[in-house]
Amino acid sequence: MGWYQALYEGNGRGEGPSGPRPKGLRLLWDILRWHWWTLVKANVLFCLFCLPLVTIPAALKALTRVCVLLLRGKPLDLWPDWWSAFRTGFWRTMAAGAVMALLLAGSGFAAAAYGRSMADNGIWAAPALVLLVLMGVVVMSLFSLFPLLEFSELGLGESIRSALLLVLVRMPQHLAALAFLAALTAAYLLAYPYSTFVLASIGFSLFWLAACFAAWPGLEKHVFHLEEETDG
Repeated sequence: MGWYQALYEGNGRGEGPSGPRPKGLRLLWDILRWHWWTLVKANVLFCLFCLPLVTIPAALKALTRVCVLLLRGKPLDLWPDWWSAFRTGFWRTMAAGAVMALLLAGSGFAAAAYGRSMADNGIWAAPALVLLVLMGVVVMSLFSLFPLLEFSELGLGESIRSALLLVLVRMPQHLAALAFLAALTAAYLLAYPYSTFVLASIGFSLFWLAACFAAWPGLEKHVFHLEEETDG
């Protein structure tokens, strides 16, 4: 009964040891050790809910709820929590995803155009580099944007502005998460097609857990803590 209960009734390998929760990178290891099966199931849900493509932002918000609840050690009932996060604020989430996708597509297209022009005139390297940095900032802002969309009542514009500012506040942590994304992408490409199974089983959950780990302390300190003070 032990293995069955661990896989199908518990979270990963069980409920985890008693005592104070670990901090820092040890917390990530603790989640991977005790809740890996939850991450696998969340990853499968994410892949399925992304199949229509236009629902990717809402699916990412649902995955955000799972990862943040695991990081905070809060109770998690996977399917009800997933479905609630997916459908709540659906159009607000879709609008945020559309804005960020347009920013990424526009800066990426312009950077590619300037990059092609560098062959004729090296002066175009500067704007190409600026646009690449902008793309990196936009990607890193997503780490905070989706937790804001799920756990705060901020408007769309305020959520995007806060997410961009939090990149500056916690730049080292966001850069580490971005480097982790680059490493995962490189590993996937090097091991393709064998790595496709890993990506479909846990790859997205693993990366987004690291992204939420990088962003959540800043949100807790600079956004939610301030809201609690105001309410009080």
